[in-house]
Amino acid sequence: MTPGDAAGVAPLFTDFTSSNLGLPKNVAIPYYYETTPDSFGFMPNPQGFAFIDRGVGDFLRGSLNPNAGWTQYADRFDGKMQNPTLRNVDMRPYPEFVKAYMYSGYLKSLKEVVHFYNTRDTLGPCGPAKIEKVACWPPPEVPQNVNKTIGNLGLSAAEEDQLVAFLKTLTDGFTPPAAKNSR
Repeated sequence: MTPGDAAGVAPLFTDFTSSNLGLPKNVAIPYYYETTPDSFGFMPNPQGFAFIDRGVGDFLRGSLNPNAGWTQYADRFDGKMQNPTLRNVDMRPYPEFVKAYMYSGYLKSLKEVVHFYNTRDTLGPCGPAKIEKVACWPPPEVPQNVNKTIGNLGLSAAEEDQLVAFLKTLTDGFTPPAAKNSR
């Protein structure tokens, strides 16, 4: 393999499908708060916190669906989001940059991602004495069609850390060209 053909022959680390991983709603997303009309009367999110992102299901119900015959499958795809590649999953503009993982940015580190995959179904519901993302997970934003192949992997904390270390090796070292000063 040469650098010139890396994109065509290097492992893609995705299966090109979509899945509902059972992620909780990320209430930190500004969209949920955009419920006031602007000076033109436009209101980005009239539903407020009642809005549910159904992913592929919403696409199949929407006006951008290129095949009306697919609309009948929308319910089966509620909550499913496209599975991205794991290549460069830890790439960031600088080491201290906090990334937002998953479709909603709910998880903020690879450790949280791996811990979610490992414990989604084994930790009890969140309550006042439990630390979210450590000792509990809120309910899924879309409870239908949740992928059952994750959530109870039985990994130790050390094994979770080993997976995180592996995921970090998938960064290919690309660095964007330095910005040129404009005159």
